[in-house]
Amino acid sequence: MNMISQTEEYALRAMTCLAFRYPDYMTRDQLFEVTQVPHAYLPKIMLELNRTGLIRSQRGHNGGYTLLRPPSETSLLNIINAVNTTSLRETLTQSASISTEISQLHQHLIASFSRLELALDQTSLADLITQPETL
Repeated sequence: MNMISQTEEYALRAMTCLAFRYPDYMTRDQLFEVTQVPHAYLPKIMLELNRTGLIRSQRGHNGGYTLLRPPSETSLLNIINAVNTTSLRETLTQSASISTEISQLHQHLIASFSRLELALDQTSLADLITQPETL
């Protein structure tokens, strides 16, 4: 079971790369190379991140993409919400008539996703680039 969509993962990859290089710009080719996001898909993600005010794009020789704000001011949840309008928790909450047999399950899943959202909201890009790997 995937907790986040492929689009959300790609957006997180791109934003993490930009955080490492902040405040410098990264070209589209640099992002392709580092993130391994498909060539046809990365521009769409970057357009959405730009539209929602998380990044800035600049054309030209020294252009590319950069974070609009310092990495400490952007949470992982901000990034996920920028590319996805409906969370799984919202989908569960909006489910029509839930049978009694599975209402306990839905309540547990909603609570679990709320905890996950809180953890993602409390983790900034700066946390990812300043903490040692913990796997």
